[in-house]
Amino acid sequence: MSNRLKIYGLLILVFVVIICLNYNPQYYFKTTYQHWSWNLSLLASILIMLIMRYRDPVDWKQKLGINFKRNDLIGFLLSTIGLLILSYFLVDYISRLNGYAFKPQIIYYKEYFGSNYPLYMVLANYMYFVTETFNEEMLIGAVLLMGLERNFKILDRNIIAIMIALIFSLMHQALFKWSPTQPGILLTWTAIASLFFVGILRNVLILKTRKIAYSWAIHLSFNFVFYAGFIINPITNIFPREPAAFNIVFGNIIMLLLSGLLAVASLIWLNTNKLINTNNKLLAIIVV
Repeated sequence: MSNRLKIYGLLILVFVVIICLNYNPQYYFKTTYQHWSWNLSLLASILIMLIMRYRDPVDWKQKLGINFKRNDLIGFLLSTIGLLILSYFLVDYISRLNGYAFKPQIIYYKEYFGSNYPLYMVLANYMYFVTETFNEEMLIGAVLLMGLERNFKILDRNIIAIMIALIFSLMHQALFKWSPTQPGILLTWTAIASLFFVGILRNVLILKTRKIAYSWAIHLSFNFVFYAGFIINPITNIFPREPAAFNIVFGNIIMLLLSGLLAVASLIWLNTNKLINTNNKLLAIIVV
């Protein structure tokens, strides 16, 4: 009983840590100190790894999906850089299709925040995305996905990938519906579907590689562009609120088709071994 309490109690604790320290922590402390966000999110990362190391001293890295080799780190860096470029052109193009302009914050922050706005505050926002996405990929990625796979043998990897992707997409809708800061704007069904497809791709990458390197690259690169950029109406100079920005980008038919194609391709890749075994069996039957 005490061992089970340790296992599940510590797992609950790491999720409490990510909720308390990882999401808009400056609101909790009623401070405008810009570095609270990434400072506390970094602290959350450290605490999560320490708790999981105590909980599973032998395979904690594997369960967090961070058992990185040199090739994983190189792949992460190259993928992040490539996806940053791709994400920028994609978000810029889709924004223009919808009558909006897109401008990266790192370049245009003085134009919209004021000429005296310090660069370190902009960099603090970018630093937060590094630690925040890292936390999410570890816990709402590797721990959740591979934990379900280990503990619920009745669920195959396809069901897990699709089920968690559905929760991922609907969670965004719920957050916007009951958000204390910007309620009232809901996601379109097209945006929800795009998020669902992106969730499938991300889940498959973790389940197939057993690491978060490439799912983290997708998550981090897109957050660097989408969240750290200005989507603005060039006529009114008004910024759409976050749910509306999601509808502009994720609700576009191009994003829907692209994410859907990637989701289908990833599921085929996930089932490659099954398909090969099935073909071999069919060949064996034909030969016999």
